[in-house]
Amino acid sequence: MFDKRLFSLTPGIKRLVAAKVVCLWVSLLADIGFAYVLVGLLGNILGYVEPLDASKCTQLNAIGRCLNPAQTQGDSALESGKHALSAYPDNYGMFILFIAVIVVVKYVATRCSAYFGTRASESVKLALREKLYRKMLQLGPSYAQRVRTSDVVQSAGEGIEQIQSFFELFLPQLFYSILAPITLFIFVAPVNWPAALVLLVCAPLIVIIVGLVAMSASRVFKKYWGKYTDMGAAFLDDLQGLETLKTFDADGRAAEDMNRKAEEFRVMTMRVLQIQLRSLSAMDLVAYGGTAAGIGVAIWQFMIGQIWLPAALVVALLSASFFLPLRQLGSYFHVAMNGMTSTKRIFALLDAPVPHHGSIRLPSVADSVSVTFDHVGFAYGSGDDKNIALHDVDFSAQPGQLTAIVGVSGSGKSTAAGLLGGSLVGYDGSIRLGYSLLGTSADVELSDVAEQSLTGAVTVVSARSHLFAGTLRQNLVMAKPGATDNDLWVALHQARIDDFVCAQPGGLDMKIEQDAANLSGGQRQRFAIARALLRDSAIYVFDEATSSVDVESENRILATIRDLADRKTVLMITHRVANAVLADQIVVFDHGTVAQTGQHDALVVTDGVYAKLFRAQAVFEHVSHRDDARMMVGSEQMRQLAGMGSRAAASGASALSMGDTSQSASQSAAEPVSEPSSTDTAANANSADTSPDTAPGTASAAGDTTGKRSGSMSLIGRLLGEVRPLSLYMVQACLYGTIGHLSATFLPVFGVCALFAHLGHPVWGLSSRTAVICMVVCGVLRGIMRYAEQYMNHNVAFRLLALFRSKAFAALRRLAPAKLAGKGKGDLISLITTDVELLEIFFAHTISPVVIAVVTTVVFAVAAFTLDPWFALLLVVSHLIVGVLLPRRFAASVRTLGPKIRKYSAQLDDVMLDDMHGLDEIIRFGQGNKRLGNIVSRTRRLWSERSRLSRRTGRFTAIGGLLVIAATVGAVMVALRVSQGNPFSIPNAVVAVVLIASSFGPTLALSALPANLTQTFASARRLFALLDERPAVVETGTDKPEYDGMAFEHVDFSYRPDQPIVRDLSLAVPKAGILGIQGPSGRGKSTVLKLLMRYWDPKRGQVRFSGVPLPQVDAAYRRRVQTMMSQETYLFDGSIAQNLRIADEHASDEQLREALRKASVLDLVDSLPDGLDTQVGELGGRLSEGERQRIGLARVFLRKADLVLFDEPTSRLDALNEAVILTSINQMAAERDVAIVLVSHRQSTMRVADVVVRV
Repeated sequence: MFDKRLFSLTPGIKRLVAAKVVCLWVSLLADIGFAYVLVGLLGNILGYVEPLDASKCTQLNAIGRCLNPAQTQGDSALESGKHALSAYPDNYGMFILFIAVIVVVKYVATRCSAYFGTRASESVKLALREKLYRKMLQLGPSYAQRVRTSDVVQSAGEGIEQIQSFFELFLPQLFYSILAPITLFIFVAPVNWPAALVLLVCAPLIVIIVGLVAMSASRVFKKYWGKYTDMGAAFLDDLQGLETLKTFDADGRAAEDMNRKAEEFRVMTMRVLQIQLRSLSAMDLVAYGGTAAGIGVAIWQFMIGQIWLPAALVVALLSASFFLPLRQLGSYFHVAMNGMTSTKRIFALLDAPVPHHGSIRLPSVADSVSVTFDHVGFAYGSGDDKNIALHDVDFSAQPGQLTAIVGVSGSGKSTAAGLLGGSLVGYDGSIRLGYSLLGTSADVELSDVAEQSLTGAVTVVSARSHLFAGTLRQNLVMAKPGATDNDLWVALHQARIDDFVCAQPGGLDMKIEQDAANLSGGQRQRFAIARALLRDSAIYVFDEATSSVDVESENRILATIRDLADRKTVLMITHRVANAVLADQIVVFDHGTVAQTGQHDALVVTDGVYAKLFRAQAVFEHVSHRDDARMMVGSEQMRQLAGMGSRAAASGASALSMGDTSQSASQSAAEPVSEPSSTDTAANANSADTSPDTAPGTASAAGDTTGKRSGSMSLIGRLLGEVRPLSLYMVQACLYGTIGHLSATFLPVFGVCALFAHLGHPVWGLSSRTAVICMVVCGVLRGIMRYAEQYMNHNVAFRLLALFRSKAFAALRRLAPAKLAGKGKGDLISLITTDVELLEIFFAHTISPVVIAVVTTVVFAVAAFTLDPWFALLLVVSHLIVGVLLPRRFAASVRTLGPKIRKYSAQLDDVMLDDMHGLDEIIRFGQGNKRLGNIVSRTRRLWSERSRLSRRTGRFTAIGGLLVIAATVGAVMVALRVSQGNPFSIPNAVVAVVLIASSFGPTLALSALPANLTQTFASARRLFALLDERPAVVETGTDKPEYDGMAFEHVDFSYRPDQPIVRDLSLAVPKAGILGIQGPSGRGKSTVLKLLMRYWDPKRGQVRFSGVPLPQVDAAYRRRVQTMMSQETYLFDGSIAQNLRIADEHASDEQLREALRKASVLDLVDSLPDGLDTQVGELGGRLSEGERQRIGLARVFLRKADLVLFDEPTSRLDALNEAVILTSINQMAAERDVAIVLVSHRQSTMRVADVVVRV
């Protein structure tokens, strides 16, 4: 039924589960003992109830009580009882002692049960999370070939959380459910073995039902969990690419797709629920039908004189206990199946084959290491999906030399780097590492080298190197843990980024946001280079490492790389041939093989691939202005262009200034600044005065009102408001639930009524036959009503959960991209999955239980009042204590725990996602154990808070049980009191005791709610904080002017008050033509584009669209007129065609092919086996950097917008493809009246521009 490996995950797990089972069993013994003590106390009065001849009763009241029975010999006991009951019995003290012992045992067992369950589940979760992380480390740099990041993140987060209920609830209950009926049989059989046998025989029927359901439901649960993980993966994909979706106005379509997935998940969940509810209904029918059968046998035995009244009463009180453990097991079936399905997925990851790693360790003191590729081949995929990337690759790289690898994008350069770095495995041919040690030379096959030795010997810096959330120092010391501050500053200087760090308030301890969202692309890249330079490895591989930096920094970094090559083996992969001119050796890749090797002078005179690439530079020089180049400006922009230079020169304050291609008019204000940080954006996003908003999805957003009752009441009111459209379903749930709980409570009550009716003392005028019929009806009704109640509850809940997911994604769309910069993606994933799921507790398990508890308490009080007003008073007071006072105290004690748990859980999800994105760096820098230690530490912190919640839950659960015992003992005391001098009230008193003892089910459910609601309310606050957060810009515009250019008018903008990005900027964007913006990295070039796209509004001044203030323009219309390609192209996990149709969902295949041709990538797509249907993989991982960039360009060409913004469009392309693309941009400008704003740090790229602004 479940994987036995779960028990070997952590030492002592079996003992912890067994300990909880023992605690549950001891608690059951206490319940049995209390039932006997209760009957023993009542036995002092039950002996005075003798059979009454109805013919002797001359007058009955309305409820069937005999008012003036004629005195007979048979009634002498009742008469004599008037004197015997004048005081409490002599054995009263002994029973009180027994009760005290039972209370202590019950309290301790309940608290220990909660402790052992939580410890078992949390230790398993910790072990699984640790094993999963270690598995990823074992897979090594090539992990991406075997697993998907989204699968790992979901399994390490929500998947592992699903296992908590399995160990904490289901597993102990499974063993306890086997033990409980046997124990009860042992104690009930001596009282009446026929009844005990009937109860024991009926109990296994529930086990059979659970087994049948498990067999039929396993496949459905697998689909259910698959739908859930698919939804989570889709959300992660959409969330990471939300800026792209919004740029192309495709976020609405993504929302529709998300809603469709959410609805499919809801439908699948309802299917799962129906299976569970059918099983629960069947179990309830068996449980309560079995209870009725057991009591019925006891009644029959009593009628034929086989047992006395106290014995029958013991059977009535304990009958339900035979079935409650098994019934509770059935209620855990859903979470158990979730846990087992999740476990299978986790074990599937743990069972992923580990790639072969050699055992040879390279000497750490080796003088030098060479690299030799000998007839190397490699293919992505296998079988029909096999895509050959390399074949017959031969070249070598020697120490003390700079080996440059050049070639067009997609020629196999990065694949070769991946093989050398170990991120790709399974090559053909030979890759050998040669080294010399103390004058002795040796070489070793790459696949035979131990992984740790390989990652220590080879350092790879790629164009997508990852920086972790934290501080700059923490990122740098990953490469050299013992580095001093001086070491760090030297590396930063070599990477030409030290001046920027000096300007930051935190210096080396400056904050790095998740995904380095507060840094520009060039800054991120230079930090990655600095980190690599700290690593004293024998071999360095720079894979397009300078693609995102400005020319000046690039030249300096190239000088640093050449210096490094004097003492190391350095391979520099570049698409820019000019960077390879001074290399000691150039290796030219073409279509997956090495076409040429040699030095520049020799290669350039040969009419080969390299010469063609080099001559492409001349082609590029020719790609400048179009033959009929002209820049059209609208009427509003003419004045801007005419006066731009004079204003800038006069003021000296503009951060950006207009010039021609031969001039540079940089201003002093244009200093390097960082891109937006998550903390600054909120405060500086709008020109209007707004207060900083709390980051969406953070616990702080939910924390302000956690200690205030008014805040909780307001939250409850808002949640209830969401239910209002579905109130009819909720009313039905409350009605069905009320009938069901009344049936469950009155079943044993009617059984006792049947006993007294047989003695001639009918209660409520019920005859034995009528009472037995009522008892059977209650048993049947309970099963039916349980199904109806839960179906209606969950129908409401799951509809609302789907609605909340839709609202949450809509809020993210509204906030994106400005307000989501730097926000934890793991936190946001947790928000739309775990947090939304936790709302089910309120909608399905809080609203109707509260109504049911109130209504049933009123009904019970009325019934008790008809028996005796004192019982009614006792019942009302005890229910108020258990159902109102106790939950309030419980809620007060756990109010701060829920927000903490949700906060720590979200932070753990963030760190896990961050680590999975940067796993390559973690492995290469040998930081696996340290990062794992951080995960373990955070998991233990979460464990600590959950343990605190568990302890308080156990304490208040125990208190609730003790209060029920106290109320029941109080009822017995009242029964003894009211029976004094009035033995004819004994039947009513006993029935009242049974009624009170059985009535606390709905009320106890309320007392248990705070344990779950503390997290539910925290999740609700997080969700509402997201829904209520104001975006950086509020889109209310309705104007749709024809595009006639855009303009900045005296614009000021900053992310931080002390670091202005733009000051007094006045700039015209043409109606047609190419405007270039050029300057070093970090100068705010991208910010200008984002102001044009209205990611933010300026602090001062205006941005105009065709003369209309940008806020007044309709947002959807503007996104159809504008489009932008950012520095990093985001590709979604789908096909090439699907990624292209984000720009135009109705585009034909021919239109797609034309866009690909313009982007110089059509030949590549046609060469792929599946063509347009080729899957690009997670984050476009199956394509090279250049290929991803060109697919992004094709998407822009397909859009056919009037204003196209390019942010470093050719930064990761080779010279030939750059020339082709710039030619395509020229053609775009020539074919139609389109305005193009081209941003680049490279001056050469500006040759196609009609006008250039330099910063």
